[in-house]
Amino acid sequence: MGTKNYFEYNNGENVTNGAFRISASQLSKFFDRTSEWYHENLLGEEGFTGNTATYLGTVVHAGIEMFVREGEVNWEELNNYVMSIDHPEVDMYHVLNQYEPMISAVLPFVEENKPTEVEKFVFHELLPGIGVGGSIDALRGDTIMDWKTTGAKTPPTRFSRNYWFQQMTYAWVLKQQGIDIRYLKLVYITQNETGRVSDKTGKPLKDYPSQVSVVTEEVTQDSLDLIGSCLQLVAESVQTWNDNPELRHLLAQDLRLKPKPKPITFNKE
Repeated sequence: MGTKNYFEYNNGENVTNGAFRISASQLSKFFDRTSEWYHENLLGEEGFTGNTATYLGTVVHAGIEMFVREGEVNWEELNNYVMSIDHPEVDMYHVLNQYEPMISAVLPFVEENKPTEVEKFVFHELLPGIGVGGSIDALRGDTIMDWKTTGAKTPPTRFSRNYWFQQMTYAWVLKQQGIDIRYLKLVYITQNETGRVSDKTGKPLKDYPSQVSVVTEEVTQDSLDLIGSCLQLVAESVQTWNDNPELRHLLAQDLRLKPKPKPITFNKE
């Protein structure tokens, strides 16, 4: 195995050249939780820092990337990473129990649908110093694939709003680079729920071994036009924020940000 850090998110620092980056994964939050988006992205307030589910997702993503790049999974490296987790919201032992059966379940799909690129960072400038980008889990021909771990026993059968915004943004950015994407695929990997016993009856519960299911969305010109207009709106709002501090309370929907009036002073004769 090489020295690549499979657990570190590719934030594209060498691509954005210091430009403000609208995150594809956070795009829906701009419309659904606007004030929170401004506080986290433009006021520098700390947002969500992860939990058991997100750390489990990181490990599963790392295992898949290892397999694609190097032809095998370094289980020891994955285990060492999990054992090093020090986060109050993370159940390390749950992650330990789940990542191996989940990765093992998805590897046949990955082998059959071998990506041509993994963890590809893409970026496009919308306005001077303001752009949009993010890291795509996998590309295969005209298809974007995104690995999604889930605790649901029955995987979703359609794109959620936030995933639609995220993946369609990637398709739009690639379109600006001359790459046509026709399909978006969410590859869901369920957690392994086997060998459980009821706390009440002491009897075995039904097994739900890890499984893989795929949800597909076609990329249409209407969808690209819609996401493009959304991205332009966000970019112009960021520019307005930068240029007009007196309007920030209106943009962030937070009256606490309204500049206080200057006190009236009287000159003594």
